[in-house]
Amino acid sequence: MIFSEKIQYSHGGGSFTHRDNDCVEKESHDDSREGTIPLRYRNGLGGIDLEQVRRDQLQARRQVVRAMIQRLKNLRRRH
Repeated sequence: MIFSEKIQYSHGGGSFTHRDNDCVEKESHDDSREGTIPLRYRNGLGGIDLEQVRRDQLQARRQVVRAMIQRLKNLRRRH
């Protein structure tokens, strides 16, 4: 059984929760990001290809706008 003590802290309108969990395994703070960055966004130097990220974000935005327009057209046809 894990007992957790919660204490509310208030700082400038926001509240923070402190937990005292001695039984919980601590997170690993490994600096390698290899497992978190998809291959398509890695550059050859171990960093992130920001241009590829921007292109993909732009494409995703366009797809969202197209889908919204299509849905609006479908709603208009029904009425």
